[in-house]
Amino acid sequence: MNEDLIKQHGLTIDEFKIIHKYLKRDLSIEELGIFSAMWNEHCCYKTSKKWLKKLPTENNIVIQGPGENAGIIDLKDNDGIAFKIESHNHPSYIEPFNGSATGVGGILRDIFTMGARPIATLDSIRFGDITTDKTKYLLNGVVHGIGHYGNCIGIPNIGGECEFDSSYDYNNLVNAMAIGHVKNDRIFYSKPKTIGGLIVYIGSKTGKDGIHGASMASDVFSEDDEDEKRPSVQVGDPFMEKLLMEGCLELMSSGLIESMQDMGAAGITSSSVEMASKGEVGVLINLDKIPLREPLSPYEILLSESQERMLAVIEPENNEKVKSILKRWQIDYEVIGEITDTKRVVFSSKNKNVVDLPVNIIVDDAPEYDREFYIPKKRKINDFDLTNLNIENMVDNLFQNLNYLEKSWVFNQYDSTVMGDTIKEPGQSSGIVKIHDSDKVIGATTDCNPLYIRINPEKGMEYTVLESYRNLVCSNLKPLAITNNLNFASPHDPNIMGEIVLSINGLRKSASQLDTPIVSGNVSLYNQTNDRPIKPTPVIGMVGFNDNYENIISNKFQNESDLIILIGNTMSKNSSPYFLQDQLTVKKVTQFNELIDINYDLEKKNIKVLYNIFDHNLVTSCNDISRGGVFLTLIKMLQNNYGFNINIKDKFDIFCEYQAGYILTINKNDYGSIKNIFEKNQIEYQNIGEVTKESIEINSKKFDYFKILNDYLNNFEKIIN
Repeated sequence: MNEDLIKQHGLTIDEFKIIHKYLKRDLSIEELGIFSAMWNEHCCYKTSKKWLKKLPTENNIVIQGPGENAGIIDLKDNDGIAFKIESHNHPSYIEPFNGSATGVGGILRDIFTMGARPIATLDSIRFGDITTDKTKYLLNGVVHGIGHYGNCIGIPNIGGECEFDSSYDYNNLVNAMAIGHVKNDRIFYSKPKTIGGLIVYIGSKTGKDGIHGASMASDVFSEDDEDEKRPSVQVGDPFMEKLLMEGCLELMSSGLIESMQDMGAAGITSSSVEMASKGEVGVLINLDKIPLREPLSPYEILLSESQERMLAVIEPENNEKVKSILKRWQIDYEVIGEITDTKRVVFSSKNKNVVDLPVNIIVDDAPEYDREFYIPKKRKINDFDLTNLNIENMVDNLFQNLNYLEKSWVFNQYDSTVMGDTIKEPGQSSGIVKIHDSDKVIGATTDCNPLYIRINPEKGMEYTVLESYRNLVCSNLKPLAITNNLNFASPHDPNIMGEIVLSINGLRKSASQLDTPIVSGNVSLYNQTNDRPIKPTPVIGMVGFNDNYENIISNKFQNESDLIILIGNTMSKNSSPYFLQDQLTVKKVTQFNELIDINYDLEKKNIKVLYNIFDHNLVTSCNDISRGGVFLTLIKMLQNNYGFNINIKDKFDIFCEYQAGYILTINKNDYGSIKNIFEKNQIEYQNIGEVTKESIEINSKKFDYFKILNDYLNNFEKIIN
């Protein structure tokens, strides 16, 4: 095998030498393809594995942590929640509609493969400069693709985030999260148990789409590569996925499935190898039995990432029953092999073994790198000159910035109420759905602060986790656990590798402090094009819980004349990165001050008291303070022509970021009770004003209520068009 062929398959010469030395023979082209698929970053986490092992993944509610198709946590009463987030970044840049659509399809399969019925999806999407035709094309394609797949299969999209920054000009990000409900005694795993069990193929026929998709996701590329890599993008069929989901869930509920694995990245190769590894068994598969859309070589079959396909193991006596159920659902089904006791992966075609490899060389001996990394230098302290800023200009700056505007143009293209269990729709602090036929609710949010993480990866990650946490708390949800999607540029750059290492360390610290273990996730590296890296974007997906949907707190104003209470500590104007950036004060990332230290004691103290006053029905609405400060938090709380009249000592604090910051509204008659609770628990608070009707007033300065409301609600669509 020549060096060019080896490198084309994403392997280094040193990696190939390790394989060759172990096997003591040459590889077939099909075997080279298997190592190409299984030894890339996307499948074996060879760069991040060392650091991911340090994350907290267990506590008393974790049923399944990382290592399966999805993580699962216990909600008691035999109820569990399965959830996970994954990326489809490179495919969504090359083919935005199909790339994003199949990202949704893939994450849904991860959920129902565990025996869980999907009940909600979320997304985290990022794009470059909206003034370019390319970004507009990507935005339209991605949003349409997410909406098309989710709407057709009938799963509500309940929230997410959409951000714009020039670092994503040539590398947009599409992270899809899904949540499912499962009975804890009906969870299914990918680990096979029965030697002689039949390996069965379930779902769509295999075609040429997606070949080398996993390898493409583990490499940098340039704009010139787009046409060349286009065939590596899969094409999805949500209607087939709906049939597949219902058919698989019926098989599981009937007890006819022993184990199941989604044919996701690297298709039948990864699904069969992972099954063999987890079960410490072997697999023998006849590639001639695979249902095909078109003639394919064994190599193409092994690496195809055609969508809507599952690999399952069943006992031989259940074959006819399984076949009968899937026929009723109009799903292709074929027995393609069996589980062996050899601990080898064997694929045959035309009565000849084209692959015969020990499982351990593919999985256990996959490379694990300890790459060089740099720690960012300490920053000088700057005292920025803000004398030429005034409140009118600051408000205008926010409403000309896509990141501060309501994004109903995006989420209105998603069906957020299908299935009838949605309590809170997109656009609020967190999306919330009821568990069907119960009072229990699950809330979920996706968050990231790329600018914070670029300034200080460790602290920035901690702030990101805390933002997700607060998004759930302000709706009276108890945050439970985390899934993460670590989006970074090339780890071969020690500065980028430093961002990866320190971000994971920040995630470890905050998850440990908050007792929110990481139960699933995904790493997406090499997010750079034309040598332009993205900002570090490790997205946190967090889920929370309340056992009664009637206890949920609104994020919107409820009554005129309610008092507006502020708790938390301002990060001040010189230490609020988004304030400085988006008020057009700081131009370069290197000019920002260091992030202030996290005060976990303050966070926990404020949260404890919030839950207390929620329980006593003393709060009419609540929202957390994040990017855009107190001002944007209040704007997000507007509804039914309610406005606000507030006074804050330092006008800049209205726009600064906060630690442990929340805005809550209360009935005037309850102020004495609230005051007593705050003072008893040594909570610093400010009574900053009250809810009004059709007016906005800040420090005695009156604003045009209807202009502000119109700008906030409608400028996004104006700008993107």
